[in-house]
Amino acid sequence: MVWRTYILVPGLLVFGVLLTCPSHAQDIDGHWTPWSSLTTKCSKTCDGGFQKKVRSCSNPTPEGNGAPCVMENGMNTIGVEYQEMLCNTQSCWDGDWSEWGNCTVFCGRGKEFRWAMCNGTNCTNNQAKSEQRDCNTWSKPTCPSPCITMKCPEYGVCHDRSTEEDPKAVCICTMGYTMRSDKKACIRPPPTKPTPRPIPTLPPEQKVVATVISKTASTVLIVCVSICLGIFLFLRIFTPDRVIQMNMEIALLLAHCMLMFPASITETPTLCRIVSILVHFFFTACFMFMFLEALHMYSFVAFVVNKDGMFSRAQNTLVGWGMAAFIILFCTCFEFDNYGGEYHCWLQMNTPLVYGQLIPIVSLVVITFTLIEAAGANEYKPLKGMDKGQLISAKFSQRTNLIIMPFVFAHLLVGMFSEYEQNLPLYGVFSILNSVTGVLVLFLHCTNNQQVRMKMKALYASMCKSSGAR
Repeated sequence: MVWRTYILVPGLLVFGVLLTCPSHAQDIDGHWTPWSSLTTKCSKTCDGGFQKKVRSCSNPTPEGNGAPCVMENGMNTIGVEYQEMLCNTQSCWDGDWSEWGNCTVFCGRGKEFRWAMCNGTNCTNNQAKSEQRDCNTWSKPTCPSPCITMKCPEYGVCHDRSTEEDPKAVCICTMGYTMRSDKKACIRPPPTKPTPRPIPTLPPEQKVVATVISKTASTVLIVCVSICLGIFLFLRIFTPDRVIQMNMEIALLLAHCMLMFPASITETPTLCRIVSILVHFFFTACFMFMFLEALHMYSFVAFVVNKDGMFSRAQNTLVGWGMAAFIILFCTCFEFDNYGGEYHCWLQMNTPLVYGQLIPIVSLVVITFTLIEAAGANEYKPLKGMDKGQLISAKFSQRTNLIIMPFVFAHLLVGMFSEYEQNLPLYGVFSILNSVTGVLVLFLHCTNNQQVRMKMKALYASMCKSSGAR
């Protein structure tokens, strides 16, 4: 028998007595001894340290081809294995924390802190430590609005949108401005391009019909107005009221002459724009002279003047054409590019120019009817030396305007819509209104003029005498 001695740990002796066999030893597997009851000193006095136990592969020690011991990590060994165990896990800081301090933010979210001093032997280089946690001191009823300190850019206004949990404020741009992407300035938004309106079209056969009936109706009006002008030129009647009517007839005649241009004119944008401007100008002048005619009538019926009206022939002519030219000049300064169109050269309905077209005309119509109503609704004291012939003509003119003006205004609007919508029924209504307007101008302007009536009676009487003499 052989005695063997093993030193397992410095300072710790473990004796084992192993009985070996002679040279004919058997194969013996190794086995672990129990974990030692003695341990190393704990590495810390608090906050969790480690200590070790030990065991050896000597119970028995492997011999010959015997298997070694298997450690807990799966490795083979014939030596020793150490096991680490937690010790002194109590905190070095327990019971030494201060109260939580004030929140770092007033009326908002921040942090609050507390501190502790070390009482253990393991914090020689760290004698104090701190902890932090989130805090929220916001109170919507008692805290000031965040808009007080928030500065918005020019044209921006602060809006308080605070919740019960957090203060919140946003800057909103006003007066049509929008916030820039960096939130630092209010800027004018770029103009949005409207969706282009699809161009309305008529089938070819309907387009031919619409062109024929509208051009024919304009021709009827042109012929009737030309005959009216010819009659007064032939009879040499140029009284102040007749000069106003004559200018109105010329403006209406020229407006419809512009409408006689073929549809192919749209292929020449410059010419189409000129035609559109002239149509606007002549129709505006037409309503301007109807207003002057109503003013002339009012001066007689209300006994403001006793003869010849408030303005001379030249003044009426200059005011009528001049005011119409001023209105057109104003519109062309701002909306020149909107005159003319892609498929017609009438007045445009889908641009801001429509306001420059309709507002002056509608205003003239309203004022004219107001003058006519004011002249007919009151009784005025006659003036001495009143020209009774001109007074009678003025009263006839009052009735004439009440009939002709609505037809001129109606056929203007229907004509604009029929071209804009390319609508065959509207073309039909436009043609009827054109023809009726032409006939009314011829009939009423001739029959309501005292001098025409007198000369026609004289002409009729002379014709009767001539036929009697035969």
